[in-house]
Amino acid sequence: MKTPLLAPTPWKLPLPAGGYFLPGGKTLIIGVLFFLLASLFPSLSRADEGDILIKSFSIEQYPQVDIYLGFQEDSPLDVEGLTERNFTISEDGQVVTEFSVNTLGQISEPIGVVLLIDTSGSMKGKPIANAIAAASLFVDQMREIDLIAVVGFADEVTTYTTFISDKAMLKEKISQLKARGETSLYDGIVTAADLFSDKKIKHRYIVVLSDGADTVSKLTDESAIASSLREKAAVYSIALESPEYKPEVLEKISKRTGAEILFAPSSEELEDLYLEISRKIENQYKIVYTSLWPNVEEIKVDLEIRRGGYSALTNWSYKNPFYVPAPTGFQRFQRPPFLTLFDNLYVRVAVYASLFMSVLLFLYIFVGLLFPARRKLKECLKPYSSDMELGEGNEYGEVAARLGPLRRISGFGSALAARRGFGEFFQLKLDRAGLSLLPSEFITLHLLSVVMVSFGTYFVFKNIPLTLLTIVGMTTAPFLLLSQQARSRIRNFHNQLPDALQILASSLRAGYSLNQALSVVVDEMGPPISSEFKSVLTEIRMGLPARDALESLARRINSEYMSWTIMAINIQREVGGNLAEVLETISDTIRERDRVLRQIKVLTAEGKISAYILIGLPVAVSLLLFLLNPDYIGLLFTTALGKAMLAGAVALMILGIIWMKRIVTIEY
Repeated sequence: MKTPLLAPTPWKLPLPAGGYFLPGGKTLIIGVLFFLLASLFPSLSRADEGDILIKSFSIEQYPQVDIYLGFQEDSPLDVEGLTERNFTISEDGQVVTEFSVNTLGQISEPIGVVLLIDTSGSMKGKPIANAIAAASLFVDQMREIDLIAVVGFADEVTTYTTFISDKAMLKEKISQLKARGETSLYDGIVTAADLFSDKKIKHRYIVVLSDGADTVSKLTDESAIASSLREKAAVYSIALESPEYKPEVLEKISKRTGAEILFAPSSEELEDLYLEISRKIENQYKIVYTSLWPNVEEIKVDLEIRRGGYSALTNWSYKNPFYVPAPTGFQRFQRPPFLTLFDNLYVRVAVYASLFMSVLLFLYIFVGLLFPARRKLKECLKPYSSDMELGEGNEYGEVAARLGPLRRISGFGSALAARRGFGEFFQLKLDRAGLSLLPSEFITLHLLSVVMVSFGTYFVFKNIPLTLLTIVGMTTAPFLLLSQQARSRIRNFHNQLPDALQILASSLRAGYSLNQALSVVVDEMGPPISSEFKSVLTEIRMGLPARDALESLARRINSEYMSWTIMAINIQREVGGNLAEVLETISDTIRERDRVLRQIKVLTAEGKISAYILIGLPVAVSLLLFLLNPDYIGLLFTTALGKAMLAGAVALMILGIIWMKRIVTIEY
């Protein structure tokens, strides 16, 4: 917001009502005295407020404030050498004492200039030659860090080079200018402005040279102005006099974009005009100061510039980004009723004690898992002795008490699993995942993790929804990880099974018994198949029938291939036959089946990827629209028609997912 200032009324000699001269010789003496006083004490003339052009104003790094300014044409302030002493800045009436003033030529910020040169037929001969020389001189005057582009306009607009700082290359491109054709001035300005669209250039200028009016542009002068304003590019114009000379439009474009027009009676003066524009561009000023930070919603800035007997004042306002309104009252935060329990000292002590014990138990269990208690062979075999009795005070109870810290504190989990009847379920899941944990140990560790992490989340963030989300996540995450581990282990088991069956068949042909053949597999192959076969051997050696031990393996692995193998072994042990040939046949069948399955996966991979894209694309587009234009997509959630469309879209998506899954899934 700018407030125009009125120039003070010049001093005038008071005149009597009767005329312009005082009687007698006193008139001359008084006139001379006033002339001498006026010479010794000249009045301060105030330049027009419009002399100051605020190019840009930035508070991105507030409280640091950046001001870029220039001056109107023929302004008495448009001179070099202005310093901090020539400027006065105030915010809401308070004078800013610490600030810096530099010209664009003194700061390390590149200036972007597009040299837009008329190459129509009217520029043939001397005008185009002088224009090339003047543009080359302009390039020499700019700094090494400045970026310059060269564009010519005739019948069509030609971009000779985009923004570069190589002066030799720029001069070479400028020398390629040829004069021919008509004048597409407006198209040229739009093209020049568009060159800034993808560039991170803060100071943008277009220098236009033309000797005539536009004749063939597809766009208008208003389009040229709009493009320049959109890209924040000031258009300096040089009007070269010619028979087709019409500078009014150029002057309009320059004034509207915050620049000015210069007139060249002949092409010999182009060099001086280009040098003048170069000086004007580099003589723009950057002012940096730290805001006084008044706690008001809108901060008014006054800027005054003085030089000699001239001064100019301009002002504007900006929103205070850190404004904090004064409180009008106090509002007590309404907590949920159950949180009032924490106001009681005993409840807080109990909660903190529970949290402390949970952390302590978690660390105790974690250390116990890393460094388990070593068990002697006698202790390992004691549970399988014939005289084992379960009860308090017996030797087995003493051994169990020494099995490690985790088992000593997992009694609660064991009782819970036994009472609810899901101990066997957890044991099967843990065995499939290959984890050496008991169900009671897993349950205890799981509960402690949920309690500890949930309490920690609440006391750190004080956010109930986040705490509930943490509880849900900590409750489900171990089961998801357990299932993932089990699937990975069973997949590895499947990959090893054909080789294991081949080793079994070869061992049986060599005269080994089944137990010896299983022992060879344990020795020759790695986990998980070696560990599973080792468990089978251990159970057989402990007295469990081979049939039951193998069926236990099939139940743990839950593999169709393993079920075939165990069925063949059990049938052979009952009715006889060549077990080695049966195992080789099963091994070949598994390999062939896996080969076909891999081929099916390859053939259906493209369809699966297409299905994933079709499923994910609507979700991704919806999220993108929600981020870019939430008001637009918000109609789906706030209107009855939108909700109906959303429900229909979800239903169709579900049907589409089911349909695509049936297409790409081939059962074999």
